Amino acid sequence: MIEIVTYHNTINYGALLQSLALKDFIQKNFKVKVKLCDYHPKKLIYLEKYRPLITKNFYKFFGSIKKNFLINSWKKKAFLNQDYDNYEGMVKLNIYGSDEIWNVNNAYHGYDPFYFGKNHDKIKIAYAVSVGRTNLNNVSEIIKDEIKVLLNRFESISVRDENTAEFVNKLIKTTPEIVLDPTLISTPEILENEKFVEKKLNYNYALVYGTVFSKSQIDVIFNYCKKKNLKIISVGYFNRWVKKNFLGLNPTTFYDFIKNSSIVFTSMFHGIMFSTKLNKQFYFSPDPIRSNKIKSFVDEMNLHRREFKDFLDDGYIDYNQINKKLNNRIISSQNFLLKSIEKYLS
Repeated sequence: MIEIVTYHNTINYGALLQSLALKDFIQKNFKVKVKLCDYHPKKLIYLEKYRPLITKNFYKFFGSIKKNFLINSWKKKAFLNQDYDNYEGMVKLNIYGSDEIWNVNNAYHGYDPFYFGKNHDKIKIAYAVSVGRTNLNNVSEIIKDEIKVLLNRFESISVRDENTAEFVNKLIKTTPEIVLDPTLISTPEILENEKFVEKKLNYNYALVYGTVFSKSQIDVIFNYCKKKNLKIISVGYFNRWVKKNFLGLNPTTFYDFIKNSSIVFTSMFHGIMFSTKLNKQFYFSPDPIRSNKIKSFVDEMNLHRREFKDFLDDGYIDYNQINKKLNNRIISSQNFLLKSIEKYLS
């Protein structure tokens, strides 16, 4: 059995879908059971599942309740065969990642040695891990020394951005391979399952995913959509400036909303990932807490012109060029994972 250690006990669409995509890729390529580790920081669970319920806005309150319910129902189908009796003794390999599980400066739970493999004596691989905006200058020497020991116990390490590569290199003098987020290397079947699409929109719309938009950016979005005759919807998050907010969605419906949109405006890392994957026209607002992991992908795919501040570049993304680069990176990322796993399952 392979156990994946990541953030999955969540209502964050990106975290859920990257967990499922990694599990899906492994199961498609190896005859092995895959288990998602049950561990999840309590502070993070509270922040994502329960804190949104503390609001005087009834729309946000009931939308959050519906979102929790629909995601729990979706997870029962998406993550089948999750319950194994005494599975700990069955695990041959632990895969850590993706997501910001190595974010030492994480404001929600701080340094967590569990995500660096402490107390796990199984073979360990890291796939597409991120440290987010961690700065080693703000990390104590005691924690640095412990992380060095823990990282040296990994058989292979891959990361998903330059900042994380630099983090690993400074600590253990190893240059890890930069790979793609799991959502780009595999498409789980449930994302194409009409049963899980609760709502279809019968009009052309611009999709907003995220909340980090300035007043001037909001004005730009309104002007653009008025010019293009597009309605504006927000998914996953409540934006007061948007008339139609769809909070109660499961991950399949969320993915379907992106797939059927005319254009995407996002401040989220996975908003960029899914827009690129689905060849959507999009613009992104640079969220400071996500800037490091976004930068590596944007640099590599030459998508700088899709960032907007007080204006939009009205050009179109040439996906013929993007897809050539992306397909090569998909193959190299898949190969890293395949080689890292097969070595220990033979």
